[in-house]
Amino acid sequence: MADNALKIKYKLYLEAEDVSQSRILSSASYLENVLHNHANPYIKCAQIDNESDLDEFELRLYVDETIEEADCTNVDAAEAFLDEFADVLSEIAHIHSFMDMEGSFSVSFEGENIAYDFRSEPGDGMCDFIERKENCLSEKVNSARKLKFHTED
Repeated sequence: MADNALKIKYKLYLEAEDVSQSRILSSASYLENVLHNHANPYIKCAQIDNESDLDEFELRLYVDETIEEADCTNVDAAEAFLDEFADVLSEIAHIHSFMDMEGSFSVSFEGENIAYDFRSEPGDGMCDFIERKENCLSEKVNSARKLKFHTED
């Protein structure tokens, strides 16, 4: 059943320089706890690539996940993913405002394709979300489909 196919992609990059070793370790631990203890299984499965260098005082954490299911196994979690992942990113930006954070996330499910880029500058406790242009095209196509559907009734 193609309508129930799910594809979730997300990339998260966290970087900071001149960071104490204890802060590097605690930040990596925090990210692991936030992601791996999340209730949403599509967030919980994230694998963190820790390329931090304690000797150079550089924090570098990366997540690059792609989840594809021909038949979605958890509809509620898939539908909640966008809001829940945005909440996680906002929380990280707020608590770890010393880091540079950027990335993207997208969901293709039930005929909808929604994608965002995000960024949080060091010293800014907020995360900015930028909707990708392909979303606007998708909305126009869906609006045209709805219009066509209603005119044929």
